[in-house]
Amino acid sequence: MENIISEPIVVMPVERKDGTCSLRLCLNQGELTPGMMKRVMEVMVKYGLSALRATTGQRMNLEGIPKDRLEAVVADIGGSVDKAPPSTAVCPGATLCKFGKQATRELGDRLLAAVKENGPYPFKVKSGISGCGMGCGLSFIRDVGLVGGAKGWDVRFGGSARDKAGPGLLLGSGLDDEQALQLVGKALAFYRENGKKRERTSAMLRRLGEKALREAL
Repeated sequence: MENIISEPIVVMPVERKDGTCSLRLCLNQGELTPGMMKRVMEVMVKYGLSALRATTGQRMNLEGIPKDRLEAVVADIGGSVDKAPPSTAVCPGATLCKFGKQATRELGDRLLAAVKENGPYPFKVKSGISGCGMGCGLSFIRDVGLVGGAKGWDVRFGGSARDKAGPGLLLGSGLDDEQALQLVGKALAFYRENGKKRERTSAMLRRLGEKALREAL
């Protein structure tokens, strides 16, 4: 590992119930470079930390940090933010997965850019992109989800994994990349203009009804 250059990582501190803290690694599509992995290992060894936990949002949490050592750990790992930037859950897609119908990685970056560009929103927006109907990118239960098929993308909106869980509304099928992103932009604009403060897309749709969104689109 001597020839690998250690890379800094941006993290978000999270306080735990047991009085310790964790650091959420702000990753793009869940990827860790060798340099980032080296930085994590250096910090874990230096401070005697024993757990690096994968999250459902394709990020990593460095767990078990004593509160009185948090500042030092943050300084060593790279730097911190108060709120982790939005991310998109992305499966390997047709480029790598034998089940994939559509390529996902590049479009995942474009989907994330579309989410950022159409904000700010009443509350958080989670997005996912899956190369096939297995939905490994959590696309069915995200606020915005793209699901690949043989003829293009299905666009879903308003999915939720919370207490009133359910798949998002199917807004379009068999769309190419540009058509899918355009439809996503319109749905996000509707949410931006009609959602209440701290109201997720699924709750907004329950309040306003599916018809209101379809008419706006």
